[in-house]
Formats: sequence, C-alpha cells, structure tokens
Amino acid sequence: MNDFNFEQQNNDPIFPQKVGHAKGYSIAALVLGISALFFACICCCLYYLAIVLAVISIVFVFLARKDNEGKFTGMAIAALILSIIAIIIFMLWVGLEVFVSSMSEDDLIRMIEKITGMPYEEFIAEAESAGGVQFNFSTY
Repeated sequence: MNDFNFEQQNNDPIFPQKVGHAKGYSIAALVLGISALFFACICCCLYYLAIVLAVISIVFVFLARKDNEGKFTGMAIAALILSIIAIIIFMLWVGLEVFVSSMSEDDLIRMIEKITGMPYEEFIAEAESAGGVQFNFSTY
C-alpha cells in the first residue's frame, strides 16, 4: 500500500472536502460591481450598461452567499454596495434624462441662463469659441 496516495487520505467520509465557488462568485461580483459603478459615473453615454452589470453582480453576490453556507463574504458585501450605488446613479441619470427631455425649448433656455448666470446667446457664443458642443434647438 502506498502511504503517499493523497487521494485515499482525502476521501475520508469523516472530513469531507468542502467544494464551493463562493470566492470565485465574490470576485466576479466585485469586478462587475466596480465596472457597473464605472459605467454609471464616468461613461455618460454607456450608463445603460451599468444596470445590466449591477444586476448580474447582485446575482453573483447571492450565488456566493448560497455557496458560503448563507454567509456573505467581504468581497460580496463590497460588490453588493457598489452595485446598489451604481443602480442609484443609473436611476438619477434616467431621471435627469426624462426631466430634460420633457422640458420645452424655452424652459431649457431659461434653465441654462439660470445655471450659467449669462444670457443664452452669450453662453452659446462662449461655448462655440472654446470648441464646445453646438446647441441648435431649431432642428429639434
């Protein structure tokens, strides 16, 4: 009999090997949570991707909890917090988009004047001279 056969020693029914993927799920959830927060905060044109990544991250958090005997790991908690923050920022972006798109042209011009403290035409001239985006509401 070979005393160095670890397979026989590890198959002891008294001390079964714990097989789980909690750490892998937690790492995946954390990476997805960080990515969701990045897309929600930085990439204003790709913020819709944030909600998808955040939801997948939350699914991985609960898969990690299931594999870890009902307990959250530290990485899973961090991923859950980041995902919730990303969802909140996503909802703020959507709310801002709905708010601005529901405004009339006159309301939007008044809002720009109130925020910048200068007449709309002067603001547009300054933005165009600085190489900014051209605002032309007449085409909409």
